[in-house]
Amino acid sequence: SGARYRLWQFWRLITKQISLEALAEVKSWLPPALFEVFRTMSPAEQYHAYCARQTLVAQGHTHPALLTAALLHDVGKSKRPLAVWEKAAIVLGFKLARERAVAWGSRLDDTWWKRPFVVARQHPAWGAEMVSAAGGSPLTVTLIYRHQDKTTPADELHELLSALQSADNSN
Repeated sequence: SGARYRLWQFWRLITKQISLEALAEVKSWLPPALFEVFRTMSPAEQYHAYCARQTLVAQGHTHPALLTAALLHDVGKSKRPLAVWEKAAIVLGFKLARERAVAWGSRLDDTWWKRPFVVARQHPAWGAEMVSAAGGSPLTVTLIYRHQDKTTPADELHELLSALQSADNSN
């Protein structure tokens, strides 16, 4: 159920972090500039990204841009890190008042109670900027920018974006 999944996510958020072994693997997969971008994420976000990549690999995906995007899709959140209660507010806000939550997050606003919704909505664009500035491929940047799109394109990007969204949602 949705509630069970959210409780599981919350538990992982407060208890899991990336291991030194996994961090060494990530370092071997990413160019130095992108690894430095990866390191800006919280340990919990790093763990989530590592698991998303591992999910894609287990499903047989090998596309370098997809696997890199999996590792960096949430890096934009590092621009404005959120407390655990703010992450809970995002989940509740989008569940109970979706239209308002979307509106609150659609424009930059540092009002304390709108801030989590801004991060939730804007982090894909922020992350795409960060990865582009660090030398990420155009396809990786596009996947990061669009990883929360509710509609997927009907072109070759469709398969990669769908795979990324599935791996993100399952982790």
